[in-house]
Amino acid sequence: MRKRTRIRSKIFPVFLICAMMPLMSLAQQAPQYTMNMLDKYRLNPAYGGMDASLSLTGSIKSQWEGFPGAPKFQNISAHMPLYIANGGVGIQFIHDQIGVEESTGFRASYNYVFETAYGIISAGISAGLIQKKIDGSRLRTRDGIYEGRTIVHNDPILSSTLGSGVSPNTAFGIYFTNDYLEAGLAVDQLLSPTITLNNAEETTFRQKRVYNAFVEYIYPVNDILQLYPSVYVKSDGVQTQIDLSARFDYQELYFGGLTFRGYSKNTIDALALFVGARVSRQLSLAYGYDITLSELSTYSEGTHEIVIHYNLGKPIGVGKPERIIYNPRY
Repeated sequence: MRKRTRIRSKIFPVFLICAMMPLMSLAQQAPQYTMNMLDKYRLNPAYGGMDASLSLTGSIKSQWEGFPGAPKFQNISAHMPLYIANGGVGIQFIHDQIGVEESTGFRASYNYVFETAYGIISAGISAGLIQKKIDGSRLRTRDGIYEGRTIVHNDPILSSTLGSGVSPNTAFGIYFTNDYLEAGLAVDQLLSPTITLNNAEETTFRQKRVYNAFVEYIYPVNDILQLYPSVYVKSDGVQTQIDLSARFDYQELYFGGLTFRGYSKNTIDALALFVGARVSRQLSLAYGYDITLSELSTYSEGTHEIVIHYNLGKPIGVGKPERIIYNPRY
C-alpha cells in the first residue's frame, strides 16, 4: 500500500508563505473574483434564468501580476429561464491555475422558481466534475537536487511527477429578488469530496465546503443614476473573506464602482476599481483592477480582471406555442 499524503501545494518562495496563507487557503477552494455582482450565476446555481433570457458570461482574472506562480482564473457560464419547468437551467466551465496546481471543471444546474408576496424565490442545485493536477516537477526545495533531468526534492511530502485526479463538483443555493433587493446563499463543494492524484505518493486533496452569501440593494438616485451597494461573504469554515462593493449605473449605458476586500488586519487584501459599458443592447464589457493592500504589495503589480456579458434579450424557454386549428367556416 502506497503512503497517502495530504498536502497544499508549495507554490511560492518560503519567505512569502506566511504572508500568503490567509489569502491563498480560501482561494484554493473558491476562485476570488472582484466583479462578483456582474456574474451572479457563478456564485449561486439558484440564479439561473433570472436575467429573463439566454445569458452568457465570460470572466478572466490574473491575480498578483508579476508574481511567479500567481493565481489565474477563467470562467464561462450560460443560463436561461425554462418557464415550462417553472425554473431555469445553466452550465458553467472553469479553469484555475495556482502555481503548480491546476483545476478544470464543469457543472450543469437546474433551479425551481416561485413567486411570493415579497418577491421571487429560487432554489437550485448544480452537479458536474472537477479535475485537479499538480506538476511536482516544477517544484523546487532548498535541499533538492536538480541536475539535468534529475528531480529530487529530498522532501517526503512533495511529489516530483505530474499527478491528476477527478471528483464530483456539486453546489446548492437559494436566491431572493424583488424590485429593490437581491440576496443569495450557496454552498459550493456540497459533498466535500476527496481527490486522489495518480502520482507515486497518491496525494489526496480534501475539497472543503465553501459557503457564500451575497446581498445587493438597488437604490435609484434619480432618473438616470442608480446605486448598487453590495456585500459578498465567503468562508470554508476556517478562513472568511468579505467584499464590500458599490456600483453606479448611469443611463443604463455606463457603470463603474469600487470594492474593498477584507475586514481585519490579517484579511485586508485589496481595493479594486472597475468600469464598464454596454456596447449594445445585448453586450457589455467590464474591466477591473485590484490594488494589493496586503504584504504581497511589495511583489505584486496588481490584479487584472475582464468580464464579458451577453444577453439575448428575447423570451426563451417558454416552450412551443399551442397548435392553431383553422375552421374553414370562419
